[in-house]
Amino acid sequence: MASPPSAPVGEPSYIVEVGGRRVSQFGSLTQALSAGLTLKGQDAGLEVKVYDVRERA
Repeated sequence: MASPPSAPVGEPSYIVEVGGRRVSQFGSLTQALSAGLTLKGQDAGLEVKVYDVRERA
């Protein structure tokens, strides 16, 4: 499984997790959701989560 690249940002706001493990971080929700959907498309059995870091802090 190939991880999508993280977007270069000063402070990441959105995290993509697969199976409870952080795989990438992004500055926008759109980028994070796109990466999550790409991973889910590669393997429908994956547990993919996208969340806002600021809401989890």
